[in-house]
Amino acid sequence: MIETQARVVKADAGSAWVEPRPHSPCGQCDPETGCRTLNIARLFRNGAGHFRVADPLGVSPGDWVTVGVPEEGMLKSALVVYLVPLAGLFAGAALGAPAGEFASVCAAALGFSACLLGVKRFGRRADAALYTPTIIAKFDRSSVPQRKPCRSRS
Repeated sequence: MIETQARVVKADAGSAWVEPRPHSPCGQCDPETGCRTLNIARLFRNGAGHFRVADPLGVSPGDWVTVGVPEEGMLKSALVVYLVPLAGLFAGAALGAPAGEFASVCAAALGFSACLLGVKRFGRRADAALYTPTIIAKFDRSSVPQRKPCRSRS
């Protein structure tokens, strides 16, 4: 189980919106530019950084919780999302190659698109419990040691 700590921002029936706890410094930060991983994450961040998770415990806004995702689900979803479209791209390019460069490019685009549709279909049919982040525990904020903030946070 992959786990992280988060603060509940909003609670709905059966689900909650959480804000993950800021990460702790890993010791690998560049003294000049700060944490490169955090800088890359900021590029792809959408909105305020709140995420919807399943809530079997009935939490309230302001509660601190532990959110978990089964490791198997993370590995399978990464495999499907990254490797399947890439395989479709290469297979399409290889199948179209005998007909020429333009046909190879078109077949690669077609193979990639078809695999993306397959990934979307897989996402709809997948076992939700395996891929859904879920609140697995509530805890008291005072019992958690305070971490010093990463100097690259703005």
